[in-house]
Amino acid sequence: MIATETAKTILLILFGLCVLWIVVIVIKNDMQTIVRALIVAALVGLGLYYVNQTKLEKLSFTAIKQELFPVKARAYTFDKREGFVAGRPMTSYIFDDPGPPLAVAMIDGGKHMTIKDVRTVNVVLEYLNLPPVSEGVPELASLTGRSLDSDKFRWDDYGPGVLLVERGICRDMTSAQSFTCIARITVTSR
Repeated sequence: MIATETAKTILLILFGLCVLWIVVIVIKNDMQTIVRALIVAALVGLGLYYVNQTKLEKLSFTAIKQELFPVKARAYTFDKREGFVAGRPMTSYIFDDPGPPLAVAMIDGGKHMTIKDVRTVNVVLEYLNLPPVSEGVPELASLTGRSLDSDKFRWDDYGPGVLLVERGICRDMTSAQSFTCIARITVTSR
């Protein structure tokens, strides 16, 4: 992570050096490298423009990626079920096929999955008017060792209670695709 003001200063100095480089090339009449200098100056200029326009206080690759390429929110159909588990209120959201996509990655040599990019989960939580999660978690089966817990991801430190996301395989018949998706979200209050 780097502070936005520091990035502005660095990019401004680099842009000044690029302009100086172009002036030296024009004075020396070395037209073979002018295209390279113009491309570098344009890229540094675009970076400087972005840093001046962004509202981020600290820059990181993840923050820039989230700002430039946000996950598109869709309207999902789901059934909401409320009940009690061991005397505690529980709310489940069961999504119809095709459900929201879920970005997962393999761990433990492909034996288990983990959620590394929480943007797909946070888009759905926002759609359900629930608070976002801050970081990804590994599949519950990798922690408990029970195969019954595969396809489940649990956040114990979630604000309203315990968040459980269950993954499934969804099929989008309009594009004939299969993908990993969110099948159910359950929030159990403390």
